[in-house]
Amino acid sequence: MKLKLVLTAVAAAVLVACGGGGGGGGGFSSLPMGSVAPPDSGSTPAPSPAPSPAPAPAAAARTYMYEALSPAADKDAFLGHLNAEGARSFRFLTSLAFVSGQNVSAVETYVKDGSASYVYELLDTTTNRSAFQAQLDAQGARGFRWAGSYAVGGASVTLYRKEDAGTYSYVLTTASSSSAGFLQEANAQGANGYLNLAPGFMVGTETVAIYEKGSAGGARYVYEFPSSPGSDADLLAQLNGQGARGFRFRSPYSFSDRSGLLYVQDGSQSSTFSFSALDPADGSAKWMEQVNAQGAQGHGLIGDYMMPSGHAKNLFFAAANCAGELCNSTSLFGR
Repeated sequence: MKLKLVLTAVAAAVLVACGGGGGGGGGFSSLPMGSVAPPDSGSTPAPSPAPSPAPAPAAAARTYMYEALSPAADKDAFLGHLNAEGARSFRFLTSLAFVSGQNVSAVETYVKDGSASYVYELLDTTTNRSAFQAQLDAQGARGFRWAGSYAVGGASVTLYRKEDAGTYSYVLTTASSSSAGFLQEANAQGANGYLNLAPGFMVGTETVAIYEKGSAGGARYVYEFPSSPGSDADLLAQLNGQGARGFRFRSPYSFSDRSGLLYVQDGSQSSTFSFSALDPADGSAKWMEQVNAQGAQGHGLIGDYMMPSGHAKNLFFAAANCAGELCNSTSLFGR
């Protein structure tokens, strides 16, 4: 049985190749307790010094828990799934299809990687850029974040998710055709705290780039786009080399001039990331066992990735010293 990712969260995105992300191991470091000096050798013992303060507890490692539901039959049922799971701190991730011969079984997948609860709304998909911008602005002002597009029961809907008391603003630009043009724009937007959610997203007949900024502010994003490595070992070396510098892998992408891998760093913090690749699990039950076993160790799923060798792997990531968007488990293209 083979796993295939259904790119529902960004169904209209102009993103080529399959992407994923995986994690290396993390751990806790402990501080030694202060020792007490022995008594003086004289007849009067020296008073014992005050006990050393206990070390501050190590920051809790982020863990990831996954659930799968049978696909909703229509828009109303899907919204019911979203809000029931969201009330339990499970965020919609993506849909997966497991293919065995002529048989296809699909599931909706959800992830819990924190204590936030989520409220969802589903709106009709807009057909042009100005209408999409107006929808984003109205929802963002109410604290609802864009969470991608989805097809359910023959209808195309746009997901919006509320998870905190913040508000969100959005910038849409014409998608860059060249890697240099994208990097120039993305880094200029990132310097102002705008995170790129999609380098290219189809709205009607136009392809746009989507940027988001939360009212909490503080983040400053930097982008890099190295070429795709030619071997599996070189790919993992690149992922982990970039991760050690604080760059989180987002997705593969192809511009008119070249293809490569998109990475982003939040320059306001000193996060690091590590990545690993595992053989894909056979079937939905084993897939759930694998991702939850990895998630319990702090390894978040990015997804099923076609390696340079042509073999598919499940990629995972682990984040250290990380807060905010870049340490979330997301769908393949960042939502």
